[in-house]
Amino acid sequence: MATLTHRLPASKQGWRLGQNIILSNLKTYLISRLVIFTLLFTLIGKVLVWVDPTAGILDIGILTIALFGLLVSLAAVLCSLWLQELLWQPFKVFRKDFLSHFNQLTSWQQCILYFSVFFLLLFAVLKGVEVVF
Repeated sequence: MATLTHRLPASKQGWRLGQNIILSNLKTYLISRLVIFTLLFTLIGKVLVWVDPTAGILDIGILTIALFGLLVSLAAVLCSLWLQELLWQPFKVFRKDFLSHFNQLTSWQQCILYFSVFFLLLFAVLKGVEVVF
C-alpha cells in the first residue's frame, strides 16, 4: 500500500517555488481583469447613451448581485459542513483523515467517488440555474 509523505525530493523543490510565482501572477491577472471589467461596465453606459440617447442602460447596483451570490454560496457550503458534522459524527472523523481513507479505496472506488461528487455538483448547479431562470 502506498503512503503519502509531505517531503519533496530535491528536484521538485524548485518547481514548488515556481508554482507560487505562477499563482501570484494569476492573481494579479485576475484582479486586473476584474478592475478593467468594472471600469468598462461603468463607462459603457455613457458610451451607449452617447450613441443612442433612448437606450436603456444597466444600473451599477447590478454588480452587487454577483457579490451577494458569492456570499450566499459560501454560507450554504459552511452551513452544510456544520450540519453534517453536527448531525453525523462519523463524517467529522472521516473528514479529518480523508487522505488515508481515500488511499485505502481501490482505483474503481476512487473513480466512482470522484465522478459521483462531480455529477452531484453539476446537478446542483443546473438546479440552481433552473431556480434563477
